[in-house]
Amino acid sequence: MESKKQTHSGEKQASVYRSGRFYTVANEWYFSVREAEDQGPYSSKSDAEKQLKVYILDQQHFNDKKLFKLELI
Repeated sequence: MESKKQTHSGEKQASVYRSGRFYTVANEWYFSVREAEDQGPYSSKSDAEKQLKVYILDQQHFNDKKLFKLELI
């Protein structure tokens, strides 16, 4: 996983951020998402990529249902 430090105007300390969604720790793969904790571990990057697609489809499905329920009220 690649990380970089960046200092923004007016800030005293540099913030650390990840440059990629996928990363590995001890030969196990993870992916990061804004909405929740990082997801994993997976045995390969390919597995993590597949599970990210499933995660995105699940989130889209959940959000569609949520919007539909709000419209019914």
